[in-house]
Amino acid sequence: MTTINESVDATSVRQAHRDTIRKAYSTLLSVVGIGLILAGVVQAVFTDSPLTLILLIGLGVISQITMTAFVEGNAGVSVSSAVSLTAAYLYGPLAGALVAAMAEVGLWIMHTYSKRHEDQDWQRSFELLGVNVGMNAIAALAAGISLRWLMNLWGTATIIGQVVPWLISAIIGDQVNMWLLVYIIHLAHGVKPLQVWRENRWAIPINVLVMSVGGGLLSLAVQQFDLLGIAIFFLPIVLSSYSFRLTVNNTKKQMAKLEEMVASRTVDLAEANEQLGKSYQQLEKINYQLEDTNKQLEATNSELAVAYEEVESLSRDKDAFLAVLTHDMRTPLTSIKGYSSILRDRELEREQQIKIAKVIMHSQDTLLDIVNNILEIEKLQSGVPILLEYAQVDLALITQRVVETIAAPAREKGIQLKYEQVPTPIMVTADESKIERVITNLASNAVKYTPEEGCVTIDVRTNGRFAV
Repeated sequence: MTTINESVDATSVRQAHRDTIRKAYSTLLSVVGIGLILAGVVQAVFTDSPLTLILLIGLGVISQITMTAFVEGNAGVSVSSAVSLTAAYLYGPLAGALVAAMAEVGLWIMHTYSKRHEDQDWQRSFELLGVNVGMNAIAALAAGISLRWLMNLWGTATIIGQVVPWLISAIIGDQVNMWLLVYIIHLAHGVKPLQVWRENRWAIPINVLVMSVGGGLLSLAVQQFDLLGIAIFFLPIVLSSYSFRLTVNNTKKQMAKLEEMVASRTVDLAEANEQLGKSYQQLEKINYQLEDTNKQLEATNSELAVAYEEVESLSRDKDAFLAVLTHDMRTPLTSIKGYSSILRDRELEREQQIKIAKVIMHSQDTLLDIVNNILEIEKLQSGVPILLEYAQVDLALITQRVVETIAAPAREKGIQLKYEQVPTPIMVTADESKIERVITNLASNAVKYTPEEGCVTIDVRTNGRFAV
């Protein structure tokens, strides 16, 4: 079982191992950087125009000193990489490495001089100098070699040969520098290399653009105007440096004023917060009172909602009841009209007249029951429900009366009405008037919606304990 102490010891061992590798890696970069400086100096001695190369070195130093650093991750942007690529194009890759290395040396001298009154860790300072010199010199050498090789491969007679080599070599130089830096950050802090690269990839397009475009334009200026071409690039950089310093100083002054204003506002805000605290306590008391009132209102609203629902239910029942009664009145009225027409238009025997009169009287009684039922609506309005009057009734006899009632409207439409009388009573427990109204509605609807010359069959029988 691994303990906390064992885990700490393992972490310490890994860190010590990384420190050892980092020191060896830093030493290697420093040695390579010094070697490239010496090789570049030797090449500069035997060049045809050393003054131009010296001016390029000076331009690279000033460019690095006036670097515009974007505060994000560990990357930055400067014009010195463009100057080193120009030197590589004009004098060879070793000259480009020399310009890049001397730019870092110049930057280190300026930083060291600016901190001359402070205690410095010289060992750490020289280590950083060696690492930066080595990384930038190696990156410039790689970019210069790729630029020279691509131009020899494609030539400079076409647009591709004049543009693409600068772009590709800028990408190679930037990535070589980036990964050399990524690895040393990994050794120093244990951060995964790919994570470091992702955090600093924002600067890649800017570095590539500055290095390729700036290097190409500076090379063109030197070829066309010689020393004047360098001055054309040198003057804007000096002015940019001066403008940048003025901007930084003004920004610092503004920040100091803002800090004073913030401190003053902080005191005012503290007093305002105290007043707000007192007001908040008063608001809490009022809020508690409002909550109590709101609860009372909610209880009242609940009671009103229940009462309203009861009223709505009674109103719906009343409307439904009226609709049913209105529908029920049509059948007996139609029956009375039909049989009255028969008595008026035909000469019938006494028995037929008596039979028709009974049907008319029954329809009249049905209408009277309906009118009585309408009066029951008053009970609904007063909140008293409608009660059913249950009794033993003969379902067969009720059906017979219904058939006689709808016979007249069926005859008017030429509908054949089929009904087989039941020889024995079919006794059921029900409200006689209500059940008769239901059967009448069913039969009258059948007559109403059956086409002319059609047929309606009415049948009533028992099925075990049930009547259908």
